Amino acid sequence: MLEQQAGSIVYCGTAAPASGTASGGGLAPQAISNRKIVKSGTAYSLTWTDPADTTVNGQVLCAWGGTKIVRKEGSFPQSPTDGVVVLDNKVRNQYALEPFVDTVDDADKVYKYRAFPYSVNGVYGMQTQNMFDRWVFTFKELITESAPDYRITYDDDNANYTPGHMDFTTGKFDFGDWANCPLIAWENLRPCMVYNTDAGNDKNGTVAYYLDPNDHSKKYGSDEASDVSNPDFPGNAMVEVRRVFKKVVVDGNYIIKSFSNEKLDDGYECYPCKKADGTYADFFYAPMFMASLIDGKFRSLAGQTLNKSKTAAQERTYAQANGDGWDVETWADDQYFEDLTKLIIGSTNAQAKIGEGVTSGGESALLSTGTTLDKGMMYGSNTTTVAVKAFYRENPWGSQWRRMVGMLLVNGVWKVKMTKSTVDGSTASDYNHTGEGYITLEVATPSGTSGGYISTIEQAGQYGCFPTVMSGTESTYECDGCWFNNSITAVPQRGGAAYSGRVCGPSCLSVASTATYALWYVSAALSYHQ
Repeated sequence: MLEQQAGSIVYCGTAAPASGTASGGGLAPQAISNRKIVKSGTAYSLTWTDPADTTVNGQVLCAWGGTKIVRKEGSFPQSPTDGVVVLDNKVRNQYALEPFVDTVDDADKVYKYRAFPYSVNGVYGMQTQNMFDRWVFTFKELITESAPDYRITYDDDNANYTPGHMDFTTGKFDFGDWANCPLIAWENLRPCMVYNTDAGNDKNGTVAYYLDPNDHSKKYGSDEASDVSNPDFPGNAMVEVRRVFKKVVVDGNYIIKSFSNEKLDDGYECYPCKKADGTYADFFYAPMFMASLIDGKFRSLAGQTLNKSKTAAQERTYAQANGDGWDVETWADDQYFEDLTKLIIGSTNAQAKIGEGVTSGGESALLSTGTTLDKGMMYGSNTTTVAVKAFYRENPWGSQWRRMVGMLLVNGVWKVKMTKSTVDGSTASDYNHTGEGYITLEVATPSGTSGGYISTIEQAGQYGCFPTVMSGTESTYECDGCWFNNSITAVPQRGGAAYSGRVCGPSCLSVASTATYALWYVSAALSYHQ
C-alpha cells in the first residue's frame, strides 16, 4: 500500500519491491541487501548494498536517489522521521565493503537501525528487509520442475540475488550477490582449529585459533604457520558454523526454506545447536576434512591418509575418542548444508555449479586430505579427479561416502533423530544403528531403480528431505542418485564415492547397507556439538 504523508515525503509500505505510484511520487526503490551490523562498545558498524535502479525493458521506472540510516533506541524506526537520521548517503554502495560507523553515548543502551532507501522523486522504501539486525534468506523448490536451474527460486532478503557458481575457466568461485551476505560471512562461517580432550577437558571443544580463509596453512591475520597438518596438535581442523534458525513450509508443490539469525516464530528451529535443556549453543562444528585414523582417534587434519574399511560402530568409537561432544557427522548437520548449498547456487545441480568431485578412478584415486588448503570457501573442477570444496568442507561429495548418525531406513520406513538428547521428541538417549527410540516418519518408501537418479523428494518438516522415487537423470530434478534397500536396517551414507560419477552430489544418498558394511569407499568425518 502506498501512502502520501505530510509534506513532500512519500512512503511505500510493501514488504516486496514497490509496484505502484503515490500522488505523483512514483515507485519506491527495492530494499537494500547484504546488510550487516556489528556493535563494539559505543560503536555500531554498518555495511550494506544499495538497491539498483528498477528497470523494465530498458526503461528506468525507479532511480535510486539515496539511502537514509535512522537510529532509534529500543525498537526499529517506523519511518524516516521516527528516530535520529545518522546518515543520508547519496553515493551508491559507498558502505558495501567499508562500514559506516555510528558512535553513541552509552554502550549499555540498545539501539536499532533501519535503512530507508529513496528514489530521486523522494519515495521511501519501507520494506522490513531494511532492518539491520535481522535477516531472512529463502528459497522455494518446485518439486514438479525437472530443470534444476528453474527448480529453485528466491524470496525475502535474497529475492533479487544472482546465485553463485564456480568459474571453471578462472578457477575461482563467483559468489554473485552472496559475496557480502551475512549468512556465510566470516563471523558466521569460518575455518578453525578446535581442541579435543588431549588439550585438557577444560579446553575440549573450544577454538584454539582461526585459519586464514584463503590459505589454511596460515593462522588468521598473520603469516604464522597453522597446525592444520600437524597430528601433534591436540585437536582438529573444523568449520565453525554460527547458530542459524531454519523454517520449512510445504505449500502444494513448493518446499519453502528460510534461514534467519533470529527465531522469528515457533516454525524456526536449529537442531545442530539445540542443547539438551532446550537452549541453543552459539555454534556447531563441521569437519574440514574426511577422517584419518591416527593413534586410535579420528582426526580432521590436512596431509593425512584417509580412513577406510571400518564399520559404523568403529567409526563412532574413533570419533568419540576425541572427548565429550565429538562424534561422526549427524543428519541434522547434513540437512543444514544440503539446504545451504541449494540456497547459494540457486539450483539442484551442484556438480555443474560447484564441481564434479573425485568421482572416478576407484580406490587408487583417493587423495590425501588437504588438497584444497589454498582454495578458499568454495572450489571445484569440471574434471572428475579434483576434490570439491563447499563451505570450507573438503569432499562433501565424491572420494568416499560420508556415513553419519541420526537417520535410518528400517525395512522401508524412514526414522530420524535430530539431536543426541531427547529434546527433539525422540526417546533414545543417544544415536544408535537400530532405530530404537527414533522418530518414525510418514514418508513414502523409496521406489524406482536403486542407484538411479532422484526424481521425487518428500519433505518431512524440520526432520529433513528424503528421496522417494528414483527415475530421473543426471541433469533433471535433483541431479543426484540414491541407492536403497527396503528389507534391511540401512545406515545413511552421503555424497557418493570415486566410482559414482554424475550420481554424486550433496543430495546423493545411500540407504542400502547395514552398519557393519566396511569397504574402502565408505568412511566418516567428525562433528562437534555442545
